[in-house]
Amino acid sequence: MRSDLPTGTVTFLFTDVEGSTSLLRDLGAEAYADALAKHRRIVREACEAEHGVEVDTQGDALFFAFPTAPGALAAASSFTVSLETSGQIRVRVGIHTGTPLVGDEGYIGHDVHRAARIAASGHGGQVLVSASTASLVETELTDLGEHRFKDLSARERVFQLGDLEFPKLKSLYQTNLPVPATPFLGRERELGDVVSLLGRDDVRLCTLTGAGGTGKTRLAVQAAAEVAELFPDGTFWVPLAPLRDPGFVLATVAEVMEFREQAGQSPLESLATALAGKAMLLVLDNAEHLLPALASDVAALAAAVPTLTFVVTSRERLRIAGEHAFPVATLADEDAVRLFHARARAVDPTFSSNGAEQQLCQRLDNLPLALELAAARTALLSPEQLLERLGGRLDVLTGERDTDPRQQTLRATIAWSHDLLSMDEQQAFARMSVFAGGCTLEAAEQICESDLDTFQSLLDKSLIRRRDLESDPRIWMLETIREFAAEQLAASGQAERIARRHLAYYLAFAEDVDERRKVGDYELGRIEQERDNLRSAFDTAIALDPEQALELAARLGLYWNRRGLYREGRQRLAAALAAAPAARASARARALSEAGNLALWQADLDAAEQLGREALGLARENGDRSGSAYALNLLGMIAMDRDSSAAVELFEESLAEYEAAGDETGRLTTLQNLAANALARGDNELAISLLRERVAGTRGRNTYSLALAIGLLGFALAANGESEEARQSFEESLEICRVHGFSRVEAEVLSGLADLMRTASPSNALEYYRESIELAWEMGYLALVSLCLRGIAAIALAGGDARDAATLLGVFAGLVERIAAILSPAEKEDLDATTAQAREALGNDAFNAAWAEGCSLSFDQAVDLALSVTAIAPR
Repeated sequence: MRSDLPTGTVTFLFTDVEGSTSLLRDLGAEAYADALAKHRRIVREACEAEHGVEVDTQGDALFFAFPTAPGALAAASSFTVSLETSGQIRVRVGIHTGTPLVGDEGYIGHDVHRAARIAASGHGGQVLVSASTASLVETELTDLGEHRFKDLSARERVFQLGDLEFPKLKSLYQTNLPVPATPFLGRERELGDVVSLLGRDDVRLCTLTGAGGTGKTRLAVQAAAEVAELFPDGTFWVPLAPLRDPGFVLATVAEVMEFREQAGQSPLESLATALAGKAMLLVLDNAEHLLPALASDVAALAAAVPTLTFVVTSRERLRIAGEHAFPVATLADEDAVRLFHARARAVDPTFSSNGAEQQLCQRLDNLPLALELAAARTALLSPEQLLERLGGRLDVLTGERDTDPRQQTLRATIAWSHDLLSMDEQQAFARMSVFAGGCTLEAAEQICESDLDTFQSLLDKSLIRRRDLESDPRIWMLETIREFAAEQLAASGQAERIARRHLAYYLAFAEDVDERRKVGDYELGRIEQERDNLRSAFDTAIALDPEQALELAARLGLYWNRRGLYREGRQRLAAALAAAPAARASARARALSEAGNLALWQADLDAAEQLGREALGLARENGDRSGSAYALNLLGMIAMDRDSSAAVELFEESLAEYEAAGDETGRLTTLQNLAANALARGDNELAISLLRERVAGTRGRNTYSLALAIGLLGFALAANGESEEARQSFEESLEICRVHGFSRVEAEVLSGLADLMRTASPSNALEYYRESIELAWEMGYLALVSLCLRGIAAIALAGGDARDAATLLGVFAGLVERIAAILSPAEKEDLDATTAQAREALGNDAFNAAWAEGCSLSFDQAVDLALSVTAIAPR
């Protein structure tokens, strides 16, 4: 053990030369060696002056440890300035503080890797500092926000020494890759192979195949993190294990990426539109139970979006063109023992090797999941005792199933772990299989009829796992273990009873969320966390109690609407309505109105009106004032596109019904729709009055509705010529949106703010248009993108670039026709004026040519053109 290394709280400093390969090529071997030696001398002298100890040198990277954080920062500041002066070599620097162990060969612990990862994400001349180090120094640092790194740990705030501007960090961004519970071990060679595959231009689909428990998911997630830089538009993990209906695969992909279905488009068309031109990586995890339908969806999406790359984990290949299968074998002997040691030491830090582990690992076929289950027992049993107890059990069980031998071993290992449980633990273990996508501890206790100590014991034995979220922690099972647990539940004869308990719990959950909506507190995030359980509960209800399926579907209507899951919502509502013809009238009326709302958002107006009128008739027949109000509001929204005067009558009737029912939230929603209708008719004063009432009634109740209402008020004020008041409304709405992540409203408000500032400050207006386009483009919100293109065309025209303006107007006209958008009178007047000015500036022939060019551009090309426009007249 090195006695010179600092101990206790230690600050690590890593340096790495930027562009070393190109430097070697440019300078030549001899000059590069001289420059490298000079750089090392400068770094070493600066670090030694601040009592830094050199821990390691690898190639052109240096690793130092400091007893104090200020000393590490002082050294980094000194040598970066000196290197900048010397000219040839620039280094990126990462600094992190932790409390590592000191072993025989140096430091042990994740803090070392953290410092290295931070350094690797930076750029030459940049000094990056972790939050733990920043808290120990008084030096002024630049906050770069939260980042995730390739070790897939949770987000960490990163700071920069100095205020120079650098490109964005090479960290993971635009990703939802899960945070693993344990470090990545034992698959370094396979990881390199998969990373190499994904780096090839000709590989767009890589399928990791293998039996359950071989570590396919862990390898896929780690590989996705390693290649994230190749996919600047994001890397997304789509867990498919909880999904049972292959018809919802593409909708699930869209939901994970927070894209909404577009009116009149299939899920494939909506995704293709939203993802067009984006370089993204999708990790589709646990796909085998959805084949072959999933294979067809992947093939279709890959054909529609050539810039997408897929990683799929499955027990079998997809068998489609272009697939590169990568079999995931069991671990090599040495790696298996290393994994077992790491997991055993996590259970018992005093665990030491005595030679029996290698034989134990071999008896477990070196399967990662089997090794983890065995290691979880080392708190009580030595490897020799594990081997003795496990050996006979495996011999008995491995021949019982005609399957892959690895799967037999895994099954036997799970069975062995299961048989060691107490009766209470076995019961809770089996009942946990009813949950899809995990659950809260409260749900587990209620549905499984068990207690905290039992779940803690299952967690200690690695049969369930824990995932910490911003809200309540959740417990869950690996899919392989859940399958085994489900078999135990079926064998117990308790499967239907537990399924009914699960249904009752999640129906009550949906009712609670829905009732809170009535007082303006709609908790969309709560439903999102339980999405898979709610889907499972609906499937149970359709099979066992269709009236409860109808109740549940009706309660989830607004969720499907807000999340843009129109097709799924309509399908489930239709199934429930068909299965429960004798259900309560109020439940059927609510379900019909929810289905009508979803049809409206898909621009299926005839179906929406039919559903709304059926809901209205049923509600009136049964004296359901709230149901009547809801249906009338729906019919009013439909009428807005057909007969605005009829819409006013329907909205006013809806208001009266809501007032009679005492539903203030519903009344305020109808007020907002009445205001939107007034604005479309050009009655700005009425719209302003109604929206101010809506804003006053929503403050302190529902932040989403408040942001939307204030934003609409901004549009009404702008239309009425009250520019300063409109700007204040837009900015207030924007602030709420950015705090709470209301991206759709934010994009709309940015567009309104840009329209407002187009003449007075075209440069600022362009910036707002660009921000709006980026948000809307990510969501597939093409109608809003088109409106921004029209605004940018007007700015281009005012700046003297009539040709780009005419081209963008052509794009806009083509897009309006494609999505069947209806322009308001003010929008139509603005468009006609811009078009006339561009035609006059160019002349008919040149204008028509530019217009035709715009109509022929792809949407990606059109967006690129719009983003290249400046507010300065060309010279």
